[in-house]
Amino acid sequence: MTKGLSRRGLIVVAGVAGAIYGVRALPRGRFPGGPLAYRQIEGLAPFQTLRTQGEVSAASVVFVGLDPPGADSAARRAAADAVRSDLCRALFGGAADDRMVPIAYFSEFFCPYCRILERDLGAILAARGSDLRLVQHELPIFGPASKLAARASVAAARQGLQQPFRKRLMRSDLVAEDASIVALAETVGLDATLLLHDMQSASVAAELSESRALADVFGFIGTPGLVVGRAVISGAVPRATLERIIREERRLAPLRCDAS
Repeated sequence: MTKGLSRRGLIVVAGVAGAIYGVRALPRGRFPGGPLAYRQIEGLAPFQTLRTQGEVSAASVVFVGLDPPGADSAARRAAADAVRSDLCRALFGGAADDRMVPIAYFSEFFCPYCRILERDLGAILAARGSDLRLVQHELPIFGPASKLAARASVAAARQGLQQPFRKRLMRSDLVAEDASIVALAETVGLDATLLLHDMQSASVAAELSESRALADVFGFIGTPGLVVGRAVISGAVPRATLERIIREERRLAPLRCDAS
């Protein structure tokens, strides 16, 4: 049986994260109606980072101790190099569709700001999502329970029920073991036996590793993170800002990744 963090421990982690995000996510002298300023990312043309959110996810004090420092640094560098060679596919999946604005979303089930951002994303997709394509990337950073939930989410995608399962999971009590996953899976029509099998599969592990490599490439050291077409956004942004970025991307030529 897979064990997770205690409920009390996760509440403490989420509380610390919320406090850090709450302070750092405040736009410094800028509001949703002001000009959007970007910084080019060296070696990642045509991607550019939204300047006002460059430090929002820098909550590394929360993550200290979750992974041994440098234990897998060589492997992570190799994985980052691999995704750079086919960046659009790794980010957005499949063949490019020139009619769609792709959105890669990096999230963590126990991140308080992810819940707010997902609410806004859901509203945008419901209202004007016919030319938007959302690609989910799980980025578990709060320990064993996060990793369990992330594996379950990716496995649920194999049955075409990732988003219903994610929504159900985020509304539930904190997950601590496989039995909790099974109970939630059955409420949305998932084959729980197949889900548990897929959670341990090499393909699910590979997808999570690729998402982590992408986070390394784009500098996401926390959650949430977004790549909206060419725009890279670290941390939660106001809905109005997100809508402006989407409008700008709609007016630009179709995205073409450059592996330089």
